[in-house]
Amino acid sequence: MSIPSTLLFPWLAAALSSVVIAAPAQQAPKLDLKTTVLKEVKVMKNGVVTTERVPVETTHPGDVLVYTLTYRNVGQTGTPEVTLVDPVPKGTVYVLASAAGKDAEIACSVDGGSAWQKEPAVMPVLQPDGTKKQVPVPADRYTHLRWVIKKPCPPGQSGAVTFKTTVK
Repeated sequence: MSIPSTLLFPWLAAALSSVVIAAPAQQAPKLDLKTTVLKEVKVMKNGVVTTERVPVETTHPGDVLVYTLTYRNVGQTGTPEVTLVDPVPKGTVYVLASAAGKDAEIACSVDGGSAWQKEPAVMPVLQPDGTKKQVPVPADRYTHLRWVIKKPCPPGQSGAVTFKTTVK
């Protein structure tokens, strides 16, 4: 019997991704959003170790997963700007500085998506002398990623953004 990977590994579904379109509701374009997940594996080819991305069948602690969010404008009007938000899947830790996307301003959240900042996220830490110092937030505290794609997306066009996580 074959069991879909999203049932075996519910965090692969990434169904909580959201799209925000900067346009009035009556003119809002229609966007489809699809999330795919691949696993990075090391393979030996002609005596050289390379990294390949393969479908996820099983995972183990330390495996690197690559998430790709693909958006496509299936409507009749273009988008002036698209914002994609995706949580870091449960059971994984975000790989710092791995978020990417053409024409995108990328931000991260360490508080469930309430506040956003560019990487590396920082937080104030009280020092022994009473002063506060901004220090980098550990990767396991990242909760969400956001991409604001500044390039318009005409009808029929698509784009993609990516990020990596490590399985806990």
